[in-house]
Amino acid sequence: MLAACSPGAPASGGGAPGSGQAPATQGGNGELKIGLLSGFSGPYAAFGPDMARCAEVYLDQHAGMLGGLKVTTIQEDEGASTQDALNKARKLIQQDHVDLIMGVVSSANALAIRDMVDQAQKPTIISNANANAITGEQRSKYIFRTALNAYQNASALANWAPTNVGKRMIVMAPDYAAGQEWTAAYKQVFEGAGGTVLDTILPPLGNADYAPFLSKIKPQNPDGVWAQFAGADQIKFSQQWNEFIGTSIPLIGGGMNWQTAEQVGQAAKVWKTLAVAWELGLDNPTNKQFIDAFFKKFNTYPVYGEYHYDAMALLDKILVASGGDKSAPAIVKGFEGLTEFDSVRGTIKVDPETHGLTVPQWRAVPREDNGKMSIQVLEQLGTFPPQPRTG
Repeated sequence: MLAACSPGAPASGGGAPGSGQAPATQGGNGELKIGLLSGFSGPYAAFGPDMARCAEVYLDQHAGMLGGLKVTTIQEDEGASTQDALNKARKLIQQDHVDLIMGVVSSANALAIRDMVDQAQKPTIISNANANAITGEQRSKYIFRTALNAYQNASALANWAPTNVGKRMIVMAPDYAAGQEWTAAYKQVFEGAGGTVLDTILPPLGNADYAPFLSKIKPQNPDGVWAQFAGADQIKFSQQWNEFIGTSIPLIGGGMNWQTAEQVGQAAKVWKTLAVAWELGLDNPTNKQFIDAFFKKFNTYPVYGEYHYDAMALLDKILVASGGDKSAPAIVKGFEGLTEFDSVRGTIKVDPETHGLTVPQWRAVPREDNGKMSIQVLEQLGTFPPQPRTG
């Protein structure tokens, strides 16, 4: 497994069926070569291996095939700079001759490779990066996304909050492109629902000390705070919020998953409500099958790759329908001809215009179970289409 997850290592899609699902054997003969462009080092190092594992689980369940084509995967590290991502995408297209690219963690990297994949007419499925422009004003007919965009990521609680928290709120997120888009989206929807955003507080990405930022909150006497942090930032933010503010001001938002809840520990209880687009406990057959197969194979649970599993399912459905035609026109036509597909999030509707998805989101809370914190899903907040395009 270590060799399979190393950057640049080819990974076969073979494997015995692991779930009892019928293999997708309809359609063409031959090979499908996928370029997995993701994080295998630096700040994104955990993403690539998790995406690779989720893809492996899907292929185990489908006899190593998508649409009747035997899958081979070539993994490349997108790196921390846009130039790194461009170089690796160029290699996958020009040297490895992949049929399509999947993955991409960083929004900056996704936007950087946009023109290259568009000009090469190389189908690309984004399974993490969430900049609105990817499926908005800079969209390409060859780029699709199974992850959320920033607008969807942040707006799920914005209509819920005025009635359930209050109409005067502060918003917080890391000070980089995604954080700026998250807070802007929340403000747009929240104020459209009758609320007022008193302040937008943007600590640096990778911040260690949140005290100077948290000290700005109480003097403004908000009804609550909406915040979105992820990974190490989520852990530090939650622990320091617990220390300085506790439960005296309602805290809602996103970015916490089962893993960060475990790492935050008891401090996770400061979150009054979370919005989640996927969690281990989502009650649908596809998710249960996915979780059970992943745990059986790796003795742990997925963290970053669930939308990559969905990308495999989406591509499989397209290739089955096309009879195994893996050409770019066939993949584009197949995506734009779909109305929905079976996802770990339930049945997901496809938006043929933006090449994004209309996604459900759920309200959840941290829960303690046998001394360990986890995430309990409570109710569906609704379904959220991609942000209306601006270009």
